Amino acid sequence: MKKILITGANRGLGYELLKVYINSGSIVYPLVRTRESAELLTQEFTINCYPIISDLNTDDSIYKIDNSLKEITTSIDILINNAGISGRGSLIEEVDTDEVNNLFNIHCLGPIRAVKGSIKYLRNSESPKIINISSRLGSLSRVASGEFNGMGFSYSYRMAKAAQNMLTICLSQELKNENIMVSAVHPGRLITRGGSPDSDTCPSVAAENIYMWISETNIESTGKYMEPNVKEIAW
Repeated sequence: MKKILITGANRGLGYELLKVYINSGSIVYPLVRTRESAELLTQEFTINCYPIISDLNTDDSIYKIDNSLKEITTSIDILINNAGISGRGSLIEEVDTDEVNNLFNIHCLGPIRAVKGSIKYLRNSESPKIINISSRLGSLSRVASGEFNGMGFSYSYRMAKAAQNMLTICLSQELKNENIMVSAVHPGRLITRGGSPDSDTCPSVAAENIYMWISETNIESTGKYMEPNVKEIAW
Protein backbone atom coordinates (compact mmCIF):
# COMPACT_ATOMS: atom_id res chain seq x y z
CA MET A 1 0.00 0.00 0.00
CA LYS A 2 1.59 3.26 -1.17
CA LYS A 3 1.88 6.22 1.19
CA ILE A 4 1.51 9.65 -0.39
CA LEU A 5 2.08 13.17 0.97
CA ILE A 6 0.29 15.84 -1.09
CA THR A 7 0.60 19.55 -0.34
CA GLY A 8 -2.30 21.90 -1.07
CA ALA A 9 -4.66 18.92 -1.11
CA ASN A 10 -7.92 20.55 -0.06
CA ARG A 11 -8.83 22.10 -3.41
CA GLY A 12 -8.15 22.08 -7.14
CA LEU A 13 -5.62 19.67 -8.55
CA GLY A 14 -4.37 18.64 -5.09
CA TYR A 15 -7.86 17.59 -4.07
CA GLU A 16 -8.30 15.61 -7.29
CA LEU A 17 -4.96 13.88 -6.70
CA LEU A 18 -6.08 13.06 -3.16
CA LYS A 19 -9.24 11.41 -4.55
CA VAL A 20 -7.34 9.42 -7.16
CA TYR A 21 -4.86 8.05 -4.64
CA ILE A 22 -7.53 7.26 -2.02
CA ASN A 23 -9.55 5.41 -4.69
CA SER A 24 -6.43 3.46 -5.67
CA GLY A 25 -6.12 2.12 -2.12
CA SER A 26 -3.21 4.32 -1.08
CA ILE A 27 -2.76 5.96 2.29
CA VAL A 28 -2.68 9.74 1.82
CA TYR A 29 -1.35 12.48 4.06
CA PRO A 30 -2.91 15.68 2.67
CA LEU A 31 -1.11 18.77 3.90
CA VAL A 32 -3.49 21.68 4.53
CA ARG A 33 -3.21 25.03 6.24
CA THR A 34 -6.23 25.00 8.58
CA ARG A 35 -7.94 22.66 11.02
CA GLU A 36 -11.22 23.32 9.25
CA SER A 37 -9.81 21.99 5.98
CA ALA A 38 -8.42 18.95 7.76
CA GLU A 39 -11.77 18.18 9.40
CA LEU A 40 -13.64 18.47 6.11
CA LEU A 41 -11.27 16.00 4.46
CA THR A 42 -11.53 13.46 7.28
CA GLN A 43 -15.32 13.71 7.11
CA GLU A 44 -15.30 13.04 3.38
CA PHE A 45 -12.55 10.41 3.34
CA THR A 46 -13.13 8.19 6.34
CA ILE A 47 -10.33 5.70 5.63
CA ASN A 48 -6.68 6.07 4.60
CA CYS A 49 -6.72 9.88 4.89
CA TYR A 50 -4.60 11.51 7.59
CA PRO A 51 -4.38 15.29 7.17
CA ILE A 52 -1.34 17.23 8.33
CA ILE A 53 -1.93 20.85 9.34
CA SER A 54 0.97 23.11 8.41
CA ASP A 55 1.64 26.40 6.64
CA LEU A 56 4.39 26.00 4.04
CA ASN A 57 4.98 29.76 4.09
CA THR A 58 7.15 29.40 7.21
CA ASP A 59 10.08 27.25 8.30
CA ASP A 60 7.99 25.94 11.20
CA SER A 61 6.33 23.69 8.62
CA ILE A 62 9.51 21.59 8.40
CA TYR A 63 9.17 20.52 12.01
CA LYS A 64 5.39 20.18 11.89
CA ILE A 65 5.60 17.85 8.89
CA ASP A 66 8.34 15.79 10.52
CA ASN A 67 6.56 15.56 13.87
CA SER A 68 3.21 14.73 12.28
CA LEU A 69 4.67 11.97 10.11
CA LYS A 70 6.58 10.56 13.08
CA GLU A 71 3.29 9.92 14.87
CA ILE A 72 1.64 7.99 12.02
CA THR A 73 4.25 6.35 9.77
CA THR A 74 7.88 5.39 9.29
CA SER A 75 7.95 5.99 5.54
CA ILE A 76 6.33 7.72 2.59
CA ASP A 77 6.66 6.66 -1.02
CA ILE A 78 5.67 9.81 -2.90
CA LEU A 79 5.80 13.50 -2.06
CA ILE A 80 3.74 15.65 -4.43
CA ASN A 81 4.52 19.34 -4.06
CA ASN A 82 1.31 20.80 -5.40
CA ALA A 83 0.57 23.85 -3.23
CA GLY A 84 0.63 27.07 -5.20
CA ILE A 85 -1.09 30.33 -6.04
CA SER A 86 -1.42 32.45 -9.16
CA GLY A 87 -0.04 35.94 -9.74
CA ARG A 88 -0.97 39.18 -11.43
CA GLY A 89 0.90 41.87 -13.28
CA SER A 90 2.02 40.99 -16.80
CA LEU A 91 3.57 44.41 -17.40
CA ILE A 92 6.64 45.69 -15.54
CA GLU A 93 4.74 48.75 -14.26
CA GLU A 94 2.24 46.37 -12.65
CA VAL A 95 4.74 44.05 -10.99
CA ASP A 96 4.35 43.99 -7.21
CA THR A 97 7.61 42.89 -5.59
CA ASP A 98 5.76 41.74 -2.47
CA GLU A 99 3.75 39.41 -4.70
CA VAL A 100 6.95 38.13 -6.34
CA ASN A 101 8.34 37.35 -2.87
CA ASN A 102 5.09 35.66 -1.87
CA LEU A 103 4.98 33.42 -4.95
CA PHE A 104 8.65 32.54 -4.66
CA ASN A 105 8.03 31.61 -1.03
CA ILE A 106 5.16 29.22 -1.74
CA HIS A 107 6.32 27.76 -5.09
CA CYS A 108 10.03 27.36 -4.33
CA LEU A 109 10.65 27.62 -0.58
CA GLY A 110 7.46 25.68 0.17
CA PRO A 111 8.69 22.55 -1.66
CA ILE A 112 12.08 22.91 0.03
CA ARG A 113 10.34 22.87 3.41
CA ALA A 114 8.17 19.91 2.43
CA VAL A 115 11.20 17.93 1.28
CA LYS A 116 13.19 18.74 4.41
CA GLY A 117 10.27 17.72 6.61
CA SER A 118 9.77 14.40 4.83
CA ILE A 119 13.15 13.36 3.42
CA LYS A 120 13.99 10.80 6.12
CA TYR A 121 10.63 9.11 5.52
CA LEU A 122 11.24 9.04 1.78
CA ARG A 123 14.58 7.37 2.42
CA ASN A 124 12.72 4.53 4.14
CA SER A 125 10.74 3.77 0.96
CA GLU A 126 11.79 1.12 -1.55
CA SER A 127 10.95 3.40 -4.49
CA PRO A 128 10.73 7.03 -3.30
CA LYS A 129 9.58 9.81 -5.60
CA ILE A 130 9.34 13.60 -5.33
CA ILE A 131 7.03 15.22 -7.85
CA ASN A 132 6.96 19.00 -8.16
CA ILE A 133 3.82 20.28 -9.84
CA SER A 134 5.25 22.90 -12.14
CA SER A 135 3.90 24.69 -15.21
CA ARG A 136 4.81 25.12 -18.85
CA LEU A 137 5.35 28.76 -17.84
CA GLY A 138 8.41 27.75 -15.84
CA SER A 139 10.20 26.68 -19.00
CA LEU A 140 12.86 29.26 -19.82
CA SER A 141 13.19 27.95 -23.37
CA ARG A 142 9.46 28.13 -24.10
CA VAL A 143 9.05 31.59 -22.60
CA ALA A 144 12.17 32.80 -24.45
CA SER A 145 10.73 31.50 -27.73
CA GLY A 146 7.84 33.97 -27.45
CA GLU A 147 5.27 31.17 -27.31
CA PHE A 148 3.27 32.92 -24.58
CA ASN A 149 3.58 36.52 -25.77
CA GLY A 150 0.39 38.51 -25.43
CA MET A 151 -1.33 35.97 -23.19
CA GLY A 152 -1.15 38.11 -20.04
CA PHE A 153 0.81 35.72 -17.82
CA SER A 154 2.25 37.31 -14.70
CA TYR A 155 5.92 37.98 -14.07
CA SER A 156 5.66 36.58 -10.54
CA TYR A 157 4.21 33.20 -11.51
CA ARG A 158 6.64 32.61 -14.37
CA MET A 159 9.61 33.60 -12.21
CA ALA A 160 8.50 31.44 -9.28
CA LYS A 161 7.94 28.37 -11.45
CA ALA A 162 11.31 28.84 -13.16
CA ALA A 163 12.93 28.89 -9.71
CA GLN A 164 11.00 25.78 -8.70
CA ASN A 165 12.24 24.03 -11.84
CA MET A 166 15.83 24.78 -10.87
CA LEU A 167 15.10 23.28 -7.47
CA THR A 168 13.84 20.13 -9.23
CA ILE A 169 17.05 19.87 -11.25
CA CYS A 170 19.25 20.39 -8.17
CA LEU A 171 17.31 17.84 -6.11
CA SER A 172 17.33 15.26 -8.89
CA GLN A 173 21.11 15.49 -9.20
CA GLU A 174 21.71 15.33 -5.45
CA LEU A 175 19.28 12.49 -4.68
CA LYS A 176 19.79 10.22 -7.68
CA ASN A 177 22.49 8.22 -5.92
CA GLU A 178 19.98 7.54 -3.13
CA ASN A 179 17.52 6.19 -5.70
CA ILE A 180 15.07 9.02 -5.02
CA MET A 181 13.35 10.08 -8.23
CA VAL A 182 12.70 13.83 -8.58
CA SER A 183 10.72 15.21 -11.52
CA ALA A 184 8.69 18.27 -12.51
CA VAL A 185 5.22 17.91 -13.98
CA HIS A 186 3.19 20.36 -16.01
CA PRO A 187 -0.37 19.14 -15.36
CA GLY A 188 -1.82 20.61 -18.54
CA ARG A 189 -3.74 23.79 -19.24
CA LEU A 190 -6.07 23.49 -16.26
CA ILE A 191 -9.60 24.84 -16.32
CA THR A 192 -9.67 26.84 -13.08
CA ARG A 193 -10.80 30.26 -11.89
CA GLY A 194 -7.36 31.67 -12.61
CA GLY A 195 -6.70 29.49 -15.63
CA SER A 196 -5.02 30.57 -18.84
CA PRO A 197 -7.03 31.77 -21.85
CA ASP A 198 -6.28 28.50 -23.65
CA SER A 199 -7.33 26.22 -20.75
CA ASP A 200 -8.67 22.86 -21.90
CA THR A 201 -8.04 20.28 -19.15
CA CYS A 202 -10.22 19.51 -16.12
CA PRO A 203 -8.24 19.04 -12.88
CA SER A 204 -9.79 15.58 -12.46
CA VAL A 205 -8.43 14.49 -15.85
CA ALA A 206 -5.02 15.98 -15.08
CA ALA A 207 -4.94 14.12 -11.75
CA GLU A 208 -5.63 10.79 -13.48
CA ASN A 209 -2.90 11.48 -16.03
CA ILE A 210 -0.39 12.38 -13.34
CA TYR A 211 -1.32 9.32 -11.27
CA MET A 212 -0.81 6.98 -14.21
CA TRP A 213 2.50 8.60 -15.17
CA ILE A 214 3.88 8.43 -11.63
CA SER A 215 2.80 4.79 -11.37
CA GLU A 216 4.79 3.89 -14.47
CA THR A 217 7.99 5.78 -13.63
CA ASN A 218 11.21 4.76 -11.92
CA ILE A 219 14.58 6.31 -11.18
CA GLU A 220 15.24 6.58 -14.94
CA SER A 221 12.71 9.42 -15.03
CA THR A 222 14.57 11.52 -12.50
CA GLY A 223 15.42 15.03 -13.65
CA LYS A 224 12.69 15.08 -16.28
CA TYR A 225 10.11 17.83 -16.90
CA MET A 226 6.95 16.20 -18.20
CA GLU A 227 3.44 16.83 -19.37
CA PRO A 228 2.01 13.34 -18.74
CA ASN A 229 0.58 11.59 -21.80
CA VAL A 230 1.84 14.45 -23.98
CA LYS A 231 5.61 15.03 -24.02
CA GLU A 232 8.79 15.88 -22.18
CA ILE A 233 9.26 19.64 -21.85
CA ALA A 234 12.50 21.50 -22.41
CA TRP A 235 13.77 23.29 -19.32
